[in-house]
Amino acid sequence: MKKLTLIFLCFGSFIFLISSEQSFAQSTRLGGGMSFGTGIEYHHIHTGNPGIRIIGIRNFTESFKICASFTCFLPDKEDFYDGTRSSTIWMVDVEGQYFLYSRDKFLFYALGGLSTTGLISNYKGESPDIYPDYSDQAIGINLGAGANLPINETVIFFGEMKYVTGKYNQLIVSVGVLMNID
Repeated sequence: MKKLTLIFLCFGSFIFLISSEQSFAQSTRLGGGMSFGTGIEYHHIHTGNPGIRIIGIRNFTESFKICASFTCFLPDKEDFYDGTRSSTIWMVDVEGQYFLYSRDKFLFYALGGLSTTGLISNYKGESPDIYPDYSDQAIGINLGAGANLPINETVIFFGEMKYVTGKYNQLIVSVGVLMNID
């Protein structure tokens, strides 16, 4: 799975590099925000805390953008038999954003792409042989929609809602700020 994640990240970087060869005025945006997910449940492991998201966006055409992001959800600690289990998930996403409609300052878009989700769960207690630490990765597909609200030429607020389907299904709502760096 580590090789798969590396290939996934290299593919996203390749798309960013190819998009820099286009002939129209391009922009690159970097930013961050908060993500709120419904969480996942797997083998008595539950997650669902808010997460921190780092995002980069590059124009591919005037209406199509490529987005790469990393989200790390805060750990969830639960009583687990004779100890405690701390679990968290992280996600690496590569998505396309297609702008559908604009009204006043709002820009509405559809999004879709690939996601790699990682689950890390650690047990602390009297029976580590019975309840070992657990980690896993899985690939999924993202589908959703979002909106941008430009505040000025540099700062853009965004909001997104997407559903990640695969081994770890969940609905995620994200809000944050992007800054143009070109």
